[in-house]
Amino acid sequence: MKVKDTLKYNLYCTINIRKFDSNYFNKHMKNTTLIFALVCTFSFTSCNETAPCETSTNGFLTDTDFQVKMGSSDAVEVFKQLDTAWAKLDYDTMKTYIADKASFSFADGFVATGPQEFVDKIKAQVAKSLAEGNNYEWTTDYAFSLALTDDGDDSTSMDTGDWVNAQFTSKNSSPDSEIDSEVIYEYYHIVDGKVTGWSQFKKTIKR
Repeated sequence: MKVKDTLKYNLYCTINIRKFDSNYFNKHMKNTTLIFALVCTFSFTSCNETAPCETSTNGFLTDTDFQVKMGSSDAVEVFKQLDTAWAKLDYDTMKTYIADKASFSFADGFVATGPQEFVDKIKAQVAKSLAEGNNYEWTTDYAFSLALTDDGDDSTSMDTGDWVNAQFTSKNSSPDSEIDSEVIYEYYHIVDGKVTGWSQFKKTIKR
């Protein structure tokens, strides 16, 4: 083969090889892009179709099928509003957060029914505290909400709403008292934005 023809042949082969490489590259990239798009679509679809996680539960109530789970932040907000009104002794506002037939079991054994009896008991406690030289005030240490799983029985109400658990510390301000402070535990059963049941327990800390 002549030198001139050899140069033409080499040039021809080089051009065709480059065309091949270019076609292969373009085809390869198109396939890669398609695969990537399919993976993204599959991932997005899978995320959307994933069922929400089941709420974890634990614990038990003797002789029942109830279990305990986390409650709602709405119930904690109701508690906070009631606690704020209570600290201000805003009795009218307090009563708006209490159901008509709510039951309140105080640490001293007294049981109040309904908003008015509850408020009347608080008024008596305030008067007694002030007469003993104490300020009627406290620090709210914590509050959190729990709920019970549905037992499938419409005749029970424990599994409705939420149960807010709260702790308070009240320092004794009377210098003549042997009591340093009281730690108070309260449980609020809150249904549809109102307290339907309430229990209170108290621990006394001496000086």
